[in-house]
Amino acid sequence: MRNLCSALLAATLAACSPAPQAPTANEATPAGTPAPVIPAPRPTLGTITLDPVGEAATGVLKGELRCAFLSEQGVLLFAAAGDADPASHATAVVARAGTPVALRADATGGFDAMRQGGGFAGGGLRISLTRGADRATGHEGSSHAATLSIEGAGMAPAAIDGIWECGP
Repeated sequence: MRNLCSALLAATLAACSPAPQAPTANEATPAGTPAPVIPAPRPTLGTITLDPVGEAATGVLKGELRCAFLSEQGVLLFAAAGDADPASHATAVVARAGTPVALRADATGGFDAMRQGGGFAGGGLRISLTRGADRATGHEGSSHAATLSIEGAGMAPAAIDGIWECGP
C-alpha cells in the first residue's frame, strides 16, 4: 500500500509540474543549432532640405561665368560659377538651415563642364545636376529643364525638378 501511495503521489506531482521551457537568450545553445537572427534596428533617415540661396551666399563663388538652379516655383536653390579655363574646377553654393554650404565640382572643365551639369561635393553633401531638354531664352545664355539630386550621410536622398540656367 505504501508503494501504491508513493507511486500515486509521484504521478500526481509529475502531472502538475510545468513543461520544460526553451533556453533563454543567455543560455548556450547546443552545437549545430543556429542562433535566432534578430535584425539590427535601422536608423531613421531625415530628409535633406535646401533653403533659398541669398545674394550674400553667392559671395563664396569663384569664377567669372555663372549658372543657377531654380526650383519649379522659381526659388534659387543652387548657384555655381566657373572660369573659361578648362583646367579649373567650378564652385557652387547651397543653403541648409540658413547657412551657406560651399561645394566644388568633381571634375575640371570650368564653365563649359559646369553648363552640362555634373557632380559637386562639400560640407557633407553630394549634389548631382542632370540637365534635360532645352528651354527658350531671351538672352545669350542657356536654359534647360533639370533635376538636382542631393545626398548626405545619414539623410534620405532627395531630388528636385527645376531649371538650370547659365550665362555670362
